[in-house]
Amino acid sequence: MAVNYYPPCPQPELTYGLPGHTDPNALTILLQDLDVAGLQVLKDGKWLAVNPHPDAFVINIGDQLQ
Repeated sequence: MAVNYYPPCPQPELTYGLPGHTDPNALTILLQDLDVAGLQVLKDGKWLAVNPHPDAFVINIGDQLQ
């Protein structure tokens, strides 16, 4: 298990996101920050935003289970 926390950047103009990727593990559990959107999924060749919901986790199925 790995735990990551990405605090808000004091200079948002200097931030950059990750390139499109798949998760190599079995499951990824995300607790999104309500003030910082950014999670997207690729569906039918288009990137779609995953809007944060209060008190909810996002469970992504990784490569090991697909």
